[in-house]
Amino acid sequence: MEAASRPARGRPPRITVERLRTAILEIQGEMPTMQSLARQLGVGVATLYSHVRGQDELRRLASDTVFDDWALPDATPDMHWASWVLDYARDARRMIERYPAVHASRPLGDGQLRYVERVLSRLVSFGMSGSEALHTFYPVALLILGVGAQIEATKLEEAKQGSPIWSIFQRAIDQAPSPLPTLQALDRKGIPALDRAFDELVWFTLSGIARQRGEVLPALPR
Repeated sequence: MEAASRPARGRPPRITVERLRTAILEIQGEMPTMQSLARQLGVGVATLYSHVRGQDELRRLASDTVFDDWALPDATPDMHWASWVLDYARDARRMIERYPAVHASRPLGDGQLRYVERVLSRLVSFGMSGSEALHTFYPVALLILGVGAQIEATKLEEAKQGSPIWSIFQRAIDQAPSPLPTLQALDRKGIPALDRAFDELVWFTLSGIARQRGEVLPALPR
C-alpha cells in the first residue's frame, strides 16, 4: 500500500453540526453520499455513522442545509414585485446548477418548505395576498425547474462541443440527408442567448400574472 493511501494517524477531526453542513455545501453536483461526505470531512465512514444514521438521513440533512443556507435576493424599498421575481428566478437557476440533485430531492423536506415560505413571505411583503403569492410563485417555479434545468444542460453541451447551441443545430441541418427548406431558410441572428431567453420567458409569465392583477408590465429591458 502506498503511503498516500494510509489513514492519517492521531485523533480524527471532531465532527460538529457546523462542519457537517459546511462539508455538504462543498460537495456540489451529485447528492452527497456517506462515502463522499466522509472523504470531505477527512474521517472514516464508520465515524460518520456515529453522527448521521445513513443515506436517508443524509439526504434530508443535505436538502435542509442547502435550502436553509441559500439567501434570497435583496429587495429595495421601491422595487416592483416582478423585478424581484426575475432576480429570484435567476438566483434559483444558480442553485439548480450548483446543487441539482438536492434541489430535485423528494419528498419535500423541512428546508425546502422553509425556503418556499421565505419566497412567499417576500411576495406578501410586496402587497400580495397569500393566494396571490402562491399563484405567482408556482408557474415561475415550474419554469425554473423545467426550462432552467434544460438551459443548464444545454450550456454543458455547448461547453462539451465548443460551440453555441445554434451552431450545433446549424451543423445538424447542413448534414441532414433530406431537404429541410423551412429550417434552412431560418434566420437565427436574432435568437437570444440562453440567459436572455430564460429572462424573456420569466418576464412573459410575469406579464400574464400582472394582467390578472390589473397591471401592465413594461417590456423587459435590453
